[in-house]
This record gives sequence, structure tokens and C-alpha cells, in this order.
Amino acid sequence: MWKKLKNTFEGVNKLHWWIFFGCWFGGIFDGMDSSLYMVIQHDALADLLNTTARGEISQAGSWIMSVFLVGWTLGGMAFGFIGDKYGRVTAMVASILLYAIFTGLSGFAVEPWQLGLCRFLTGFGIGGELVSITTMLAECWPAKSRAVVLGLLITSYQTGVFLAGLIPAYIYTVGQQVGIAPWRLVFFVGVIPAVLAILIRLRMDESPLWLAEAEERRESGALVPTKPNLLDEMRAQFAVVFHPQYRKDVLLGGAIFGGLLVGYWASLAWIPTWIQDMLAGAGNGTEKSVATMWHGLAAVIGCGLAGVVANAIGRRWTIAIGYVGMFAATALLLLSNTTFTPAIYWQDGLLGFFGGLSQAIVYVYLPELFPTKIRASAIGFCLNMGRTVTAVAVLFVGSLTSLFGGYAMALLVFSASYLVSVVCGLLARETKGQPLPA
Repeated sequence: MWKKLKNTFEGVNKLHWWIFFGCWFGGIFDGMDSSLYMVIQHDALADLLNTTARGEISQAGSWIMSVFLVGWTLGGMAFGFIGDKYGRVTAMVASILLYAIFTGLSGFAVEPWQLGLCRFLTGFGIGGELVSITTMLAECWPAKSRAVVLGLLITSYQTGVFLAGLIPAYIYTVGQQVGIAPWRLVFFVGVIPAVLAILIRLRMDESPLWLAEAEERRESGALVPTKPNLLDEMRAQFAVVFHPQYRKDVLLGGAIFGGLLVGYWASLAWIPTWIQDMLAGAGNGTEKSVATMWHGLAAVIGCGLAGVVANAIGRRWTIAIGYVGMFAATALLLLSNTTFTPAIYWQDGLLGFFGGLSQAIVYVYLPELFPTKIRASAIGFCLNMGRTVTAVAVLFVGSLTSLFGGYAMALLVFSASYLVSVVCGLLARETKGQPLPA
């Protein structure tokens, strides 16, 4: 076993591990800052709207979740372009600073629209950073263990989800002691990643593949130093992304991840609110945090296994297994519980496991589809194409909740999007055992 593991990581040195952990900690804070709002959404909106009415909270929450996803979409595409033009590290640092600062500023909101604006800019940064860390690690890591380590990278996001469940459980006690609304203190914690951005800027070298590509463009005259028209350059870059040579991979890659996004943000992200609604004021107040922790911890395991499973059975079948598992686990959770019981914890954990597997396999798969010159832009599009659809779908959570008289059936409707990902995954091409395109 040890010999096989050592053989898999042959050629990996200290510099590779420094790059991995720099990206990994960035991913932790991505997951944490994107998920903190899910856990405290009910309390924050109840405070800002001065009501606990389900309809008003679900409607306002839908709009804020929607603008967050629009920001994530635009950020992923914009920072994909920035990463291809100015470097992976530059894009990474800028995106971390953006989402850290505006997560912290969310704690000062006094109106729902202010919280929505901060969440939009938080999403812009988070969308950009996920593209940057995936591209950076894929280009810097030896091919033999690349799939495994990209799966491990996405454990970072789910570790952040775990922390998003853990932090409020402690911060709420502190907030009550000092007389500050606990949900505000939770957001203030989200500014911590700014320190990581400074460390990455000081210690992390640029991707050698990107440097070689940039030098080639300079020598060919593709990089013109005088008054570049940024919009024209972005249009030209995305025209290459949608060249017939890459178009099918881009569209299927985007559809695979888009199915996850619709299900995740229109159903999975509302599970803490579903738990809160089910309790109706009962319980000790930590149930949704504990459920989020179970989900995040199990998702870490799923992420960690994604590369191993993908190397064993291929990318396409791993996608199919992960997404079918997500749909089945969502149905089990939502249909078998009408009152709160501790069984919800392990069922949410089962959903987290398949969610982690499904998320990580996409991050393993996408870098293998595209060459260096468009890799960040193409990944940025694939990771964010579905967010436009998701941003619209999320707006209907409130309406369907009212129609069905509760969250469970409304959330289950959106989880059917996972099955779309299964079909698209089986139609996509297999990349197992192939080198990263130059």
C-alpha cells in the first residue's frame, strides 16, 4: 500500500506541496465564506426584515442568493480571463481579497439590499478564486498524481463548509455575551482570508506553463503593450474558447457542473433553513450548524476519494455515480423527515459525501479538456455557465415553497437537475490516462 502511494506521488517535491497548500487554504475560505450565509440566513433576514414569516424570509433570501450567484458567474468568467492574461497567482490574490473584504462588510448591513450587494461582490471573488486555484494546481502538479491531488484540493471547499457550520455554534454564544447580533460577528470572521492573500503573493511563484505560454505570445507579438482594449481582448479570448475544436467540451462541461449548481443552490443551500423551519422555535439552536458540520465532514471524504475513483473507473462513470447518489440522498433526506430527528444528521452527511464526490470530479475533469492558452477562461465558463440558470431558478424557491406549503417538495424539484448532469457526463469524452493538453 505504502509502495503504491509512494509510486503515485513520484516526482512531487516541497515546492509542489507549498503550491498545493496555498491553493488548499484558499479553497477552505472559499467554502467558508460562501456557506456562512446559508447557516445564518434565517437569523440575518429575520433581524433585517424584523419578521420571522416564512414567506418574507424565503423571498428575500431567494433574491440575495440569486445576486450572489450572478456575482459568482461574472467573477468566474472575469477572473478566468485575468488568469489567462495576467497570471494565475495575480488572479488568485485579487479574488481572495475581494471576497474576504465583502464578507466582512456584510456584517455591517442594516438593510437587505446592502447585504445583497455585499453578497454579490463576495460571489464575484469566490467564483474567481475557484477557477484560479484549480488551474494553478493542474498546471504545476506532476501528471501521475494530478487527478488525486485535484480531488484533495476540493476537500478544502468542503472543509470550509464544515467550518461554516462550526463557527456560528461558538460565535453565537460570544455575540449574546457582548450584545452584538451573532450573525454579524459570523460575517466579521469571514475577513480572515485577506491574510492568506498576502502570504500567497509573497511566497507563490507563477505557473511555469502559463509563463511559457505568455512568453510565446510576447515573441509572436500577441501581447501589445500600448493601450489594449480589454473588452476586445476578452471577446477574442472567448471566441477561441468556443472554437469548434473546443465547443462540445465547453458546453458539456458547463452542463455537467450546471446541474450540480442548480441542485446545490436551489435545494442543498436551503437545508439549514428547512431545518430551522421544521423546528419552529424548538431545539437548542445548534441543529442547523451540526447538520452543516456533518455535511461538510462527509463531503471532505467524498472529495478525497474522487481522484482515486476517477483513476480506477474513469471520469465519466465517476460523474454518473456521484450525481445519481446526490439525487437519491436528497430524496431520502427530504421525503423521510417531517419532524426533526437526529437521523437528519447522517442523512445530510450521506448527501455531503456524494456532493463532495460530484464536485471534486468536475475539478479533476475540466483542466484535462483544454490547452494552456484557454484553460482558465474555459474552466471559468464551465464552472459558471450554469450559474445564470441557477440565479434565475433560485428566485422560484420562495414561490414553490408557498405552493407546496413547505421547503421539502420545493427543494426536491430542483434536485432533479442532478440527473441532467448524469446524462451530460455519459455524453462527454473520457480523459482518463491522457496528458494535460499543452
